[in-house]
Amino acid sequence: MSRKIFAVFLSLFIFAAAGASESEFEPTYVIDTPTVGMLDYGAYDLNFRLQDGGGILTRLSFGVFKVVNVGFGWELENVIGTQDVTVAPPALYLKIKPFSGGMILPSFAFGYDGQGYFYDKASSAFTQKEKGLFMVFGREFLFPGFEMNFGANMNDFKTNTVYGFASLTFDVEEKLYFLSEYDNINYLPDSRLNLGLRFFITSDFSIDLAGRSVGAADVKPERIVRIGYLGKF
Repeated sequence: MSRKIFAVFLSLFIFAAAGASESEFEPTYVIDTPTVGMLDYGAYDLNFRLQDGGGILTRLSFGVFKVVNVGFGWELENVIGTQDVTVAPPALYLKIKPFSGGMILPSFAFGYDGQGYFYDKASSAFTQKEKGLFMVFGREFLFPGFEMNFGANMNDFKTNTVYGFASLTFDVEEKLYFLSEYDNINYLPDSRLNLGLRFFITSDFSIDLAGRSVGAADVKPERIVRIGYLGKF
């Protein structure tokens, strides 16, 4: 049943991409970390992330107002293969951008992201925890197309542990994005360096090729392929 539901999402994605029209693109995320970028009013972002172990993470976000985005994420483990599919509960996403920045001060956004990675059915929790509450600052840096974002998040209110993240992206004529981020910053061995490329096949249709935990001493890097479509109602 889960594979059939995913097939419906994929069919809708292909149908939407076939009718793609010109859209303005503002990155709302790098690989795992949020940016200050927002979907415009009436815009939507649908993407599929293929993960290690045959898992697929689907995300759908909407620009309900110019400064408010909402959406959800839904992870399915073992979709590719013959094992039983593990279905994670849908996760809420909300981002609000109250300040768009100025000549000196950076843009600022905050929100909640309940989507983690690698859902464990036995413990009913994600092996790699969600962002939870987050805030992020960002602005163009040094020269056009070079964006810097940095922020903090908290996902466990029992321990009140705060994590940091930072990212740098470089846009080459809105056709190719170089992606880099340092995530989960708190205890150094658990921090993750993620690197990738985002190719825009059209102005609406993109493909990400990325690696997570690159260069970590005792962790095998994870390879990611993400297919995204940006549209507007």
